[in-house]
Amino acid sequence: MIKNIIFDLGGVIVRLDRNACVNSFRKIGFQDFGTILNDFVQHGFFLDFEKGIIDAVQFRDVIRKYIGGYVTDEEIDNAMADFLAEIPGYKLKLICRLKQSYNVYLLSNTNPIAMNQVRVLFRNLGYEMDDCFHKMFLSYEMKMAKPDAEIFEKLISETGIIPGESLFVDDGSLNIQTARSLGFQTLLASQECDLEKEVLDLL
Repeated sequence: MIKNIIFDLGGVIVRLDRNACVNSFRKIGFQDFGTILNDFVQHGFFLDFEKGIIDAVQFRDVIRKYIGGYVTDEEIDNAMADFLAEIPGYKLKLICRLKQSYNVYLLSNTNPIAMNQVRVLFRNLGYEMDDCFHKMFLSYEMKMAKPDAEIFEKLISETGIIPGESLFVDDGSLNIQTARSLGFQTLLASQECDLEKEVLDLL
């Protein structure tokens, strides 16, 4: 019996637009940002940012180093924000409805610049992000990231949930593999899927 539902953020709740983000970075002088930005698992300095190893100030300085010139914080943040296209409104209605009957958590590889934009997307639909989940587990705050098992183990220890009673919803196959190895029930969801139907079919 499912008692807990854990959602990923980007690609599950938020629709991602990699091309828009890459194009925006190209316009501010970062020609090959597409070699750095991954839809599922980041690497290099971007992964360091999502693990909280470097902060937003340091991240922007790395971006400027790659560009080889000065661009404003706002230009960098706006280019990053273009990765996060929109939230289909039905998804937030679904999450809030599920929260009435299940423990609903967020487990996301993310960073503070992205989170600022995501909170705006939630507010534009009339929601405060923190109100939609019983607790949010964010990689940059936890200093760890999916698909490493330790971030799942930290969630388990902090919430006391039983993995076998928990549905983990993610769009990354490596993240799903780790969750399954720890005993979670899983749903590999694409951002094009009918999230409501796929989740409800498993409950």
